[in-house]
Amino acid sequence: MRLDPTYRRLAAGYRLPDGSRRVYLHHIRKTAGTSMFLSFLALGGEDPMAVWHRINAARLPRTVSGGYAFVSIHRKLLAEGAYFFGRAHRPVEDQPLPEGTFTVTVLRDPVSRVHSYFDYLVVGDTPDTPGRVNERERRIALDGFDAFLDRVPPRHLLSQLHTFSTALDVSAAAERVAACSAVYFTERYAEGLAALSTRLEVPLAVHRARATGSRSTLTPAQTDRLREVLEPEYQLLARLDDAGIGGRAGPI
Repeated sequence: MRLDPTYRRLAAGYRLPDGSRRVYLHHIRKTAGTSMFLSFLALGGEDPMAVWHRINAARLPRTVSGGYAFVSIHRKLLAEGAYFFGRAHRPVEDQPLPEGTFTVTVLRDPVSRVHSYFDYLVVGDTPDTPGRVNERERRIALDGFDAFLDRVPPRHLLSQLHTFSTALDVSAAAERVAACSAVYFTERYAEGLAALSTRLEVPLAVHRARATGSRSTLTPAQTDRLREVLEPEYQLLARLDDAGIGGRAGPI
């Protein structure tokens, strides 16, 4: 993999304004990470969904579009660094990245994120979506929201915290989020993407993806229960606010 001449040649020419050589997204589900992924995939001038399909169909999950090299999910390819943009859902501790990587993540109000995740599992993806959510995972939402909360694994429920600390340590997670090159929030996503576009000097346009059309309604008791179990993530966001990494809106 390391010796592929096309990706090595392209990667050698990438230089971002801050001197970074590539961009990596710590992709957290239901925070607009897929939308950001598509915005980067569109840089080569193709339909970003076509580029995503090509990545999924390749022997190794990567492709080139208009001189931009992209890698998705593959731990070793991401660690080697021969790409312009890469992303994975993997925890920070489990994904080595080379020096000179511009790291970005998108965070969201925890209650809104988990509610959206539940609705997403209920509705599922459209048939033409690459990497569709599997039916086994969708089954945890079959019997309603209360049963979902009983069944959902902690790493999915507290996905934002887990991404930055597999031990769910708020202090460690806050330090790792603060170490990212850029942090944005779903509630102000378009503004954040515009700021990222300016900072990287690349023309990123908004591309919406996996926006669940059908929304359920939570009872006050369900919202209170969810808010209680998500308290560690609210503690994380409070730490970030204290560190000047904030500006998020309230629940949506």
